[in-house]
Amino acid sequence: MKETSFPKAAETTQQRRDHIIQAATRVIAEDGLSTLSVRTVATRSGCSRGLVEHYFRNKTALLIASNDWANRVYLERVEAAVSTMSGLEALEHRLRNLIPYNDTSHHEWKVRIAFWHQGSTIPSVEESNNRSFYSVYNAILADMRQAQAKGEIATTMPLVVTSELLLMTVIGLCVCCMNDSKLRKKAPLDRRLAMMMGFLKTGDVAALEVGDPTKDY
Repeated sequence: MKETSFPKAAETTQQRRDHIIQAATRVIAEDGLSTLSVRTVATRSGCSRGLVEHYFRNKTALLIASNDWANRVYLERVEAAVSTMSGLEALEHRLRNLIPYNDTSHHEWKVRIAFWHQGSTIPSVEESNNRSFYSVYNAILADMRQAQAKGEIATTMPLVVTSELLLMTVIGLCVCCMNDSKLRKKAPLDRRLAMMMGFLKTGDVAALEVGDPTKDY
């Protein structure tokens, strides 16, 4: 995530807000949630503490904004990647942009995990967390419905529960990646994505046998 100087007064309020949010995201991703404060974000933003407080009243507001920004960036990125695709092709690209293949998505996941921890005690954070989950779930479900209509998956496959299980599986994979640099490499991630897509196409657990786990983790 590239650092930039604080927007000038002539620039828009949204540009200034986004700059502060991105600074908060860098603090969480690079230094950990425990270091997040109005002061540390002001320092990282290159502005005064008062200016940060003008846009965000406290640490919780910064955390919610940072999480919403990370998810918005993901949704914009995936929509650009999916473009005119549909069905399983769209689904695979959607998942590929969610899985931490690079530093950008890795940082996004660091923010999400920090955010989820806070959601157990702060209702407003819990609400934002649920919005994020269902925005991705609904997109996956739409892809699955298109895939079934195109005959890419069996008509007997229960789409609602399968979509939920798929997203939860991907979330589990992404969380495991946070503390395992070996798992974050392309070959292990590709193998697991191929396992999930193979099972969706066939409905057969034999499709989970992909590659060599001893070589590709």
